[in-house]
Order: sequence, then structure tokens, then C-alpha cells
Amino acid sequence: MLLGILSIAAAAVSRSHTPVEIIEAAPESDVPEDTETLTAVRALMQGKRVYRDADLNLDRLARKLGIPARQISTAINRATGKNVSHYVNEHRIAEACELLAETDKSVTEIMFEVGFQTKSNFNREFRRVTEMTPLEWRERKVKPS
Repeated sequence: MLLGILSIAAAAVSRSHTPVEIIEAAPESDVPEDTETLTAVRALMQGKRVYRDADLNLDRLARKLGIPARQISTAINRATGKNVSHYVNEHRIAEACELLAETDKSVTEIMFEVGFQTKSNFNREFRRVTEMTPLEWRERKVKPS
């Protein structure tokens, strides 16, 4: 719980959204079935990093989890107010942010590594989540040597 409070405080101080904080601070649903579904989805996303699969879609996610696609979609939408595509892309962007800050890999290398197929989609989603471009993120987050 303290970690959650610290994450929210850090987000408030920062001028940009931090995708990891957005993902971790996602509200829970009041529906018990949704909570179970979200727990399974999060475990697969964080544990196996299935978001790296560029062909990941709702049906593939449902097959991997053994949970009906409609149940996954409903749970994510009710708990986060987002569709499955945005939810998956936020996981991709969270890892991209880490890689931009911690490595010297090119933006294109990172884009492919985290599961995006086109630079235009990557840039659009990156800006939607962080309110800046990948290069702006890197410039603001990389610590001077």
C-alpha cells in the first residue's frame, strides 16, 4: 500500500505520466469476477511479458489465459475505462520507457522489442500515454554521466 502511495506521489510531482505508475495504479473493479480476471491478465503481462508479441490481440490473450475474450474485455474496460488494445499498449510503453532511460538502444530497436510493428503507431501510443515523444522521454529521464 505504501508503494502505491509513493507511486501516486511521484506521479503528482512529475510533469509527465509514468506508464509503470499508470499500470500499477489501475483501479480494481467492484465485481469479484473482474478482479480475478484482471489478476490473471496482469500476471501474464508482467510475468511472461506477452505484450511483446506484436500479433497479440484479445482472442490470443483469451486463449493464453483460458478465459473468454468477452470476460477479459469487460473486466479491463470496467476497471480501467480503457479497451484491451490501450491496456496492452500501456504495458509496451512502460517497458519502452525503461529501455529508453536505461539503455542506448535506438528508438526503433526498442519499438520492435516491446511489440510494436510500426513507428507511427509506437509514436502515437507513446505520446498518448506519456504526453511526449520517445526522444523527449529519453532526454528528460536519462541521468547525466
